[in-house]
Amino acid sequence: MLSHGVDVDRLNSMVMLGLPLTTAEFIQATSRIGRSLPGIVLVLHKMALERDASVFRSFTAFIEQGDRFVEAIPVTRRSRRVLERTLPGLVMARLRHLHEPASGTSLTMIDSVRRYFADNAINADTELGAIIGMLRLDSAIDEGLRDEAARLLHAFFRLLNDPAVSERFPDRLFPSGIMRSLRDVEEQAPIRD
Repeated sequence: MLSHGVDVDRLNSMVMLGLPLTTAEFIQATSRIGRSLPGIVLVLHKMALERDASVFRSFTAFIEQGDRFVEAIPVTRRSRRVLERTLPGLVMARLRHLHEPASGTSLTMIDSVRRYFADNAINADTELGAIIGMLRLDSAIDEGLRDEAARLLHAFFRLLNDPAVSERFPDRLFPSGIMRSLRDVEEQAPIRD
């Protein structure tokens, strides 16, 4: 019942009837309690289930080494799709946390960003170099990712410097938008009342 996103400090005890199907689910569910003060989790194994009985027999090791049992996810840092979804956030993070403090002014509107970048000779190539360095995309196998990053950054700067663009905020210049959650990986389904 409790999983990602439930952060209520006053939850300090939990009773689990049986184990979830995966170790990752067990870790997520049990990490919802004991946020500010120590908490307790009582796990009531369903001994008729083979998995629960197996975990019960080695429960101490299961808890101590639980991270080893978490299934690997199919996403790697060397994925074009990952780069496409995360690069806009990296560009905006650089804008907010590096360029804005250096500018001494707010860089929330396209006009101010355009002016700051022009005054400081910042373009797609300079930002590309910084991002390639941050992501360590400097080996031969990363050529495709470097090309994809260059394509995305050049598209962003082309729109940023286009006076006909109707957008007011720089984060709206990315076709895929800014990823705001790790769950924000595909098109959301509309929910109707």
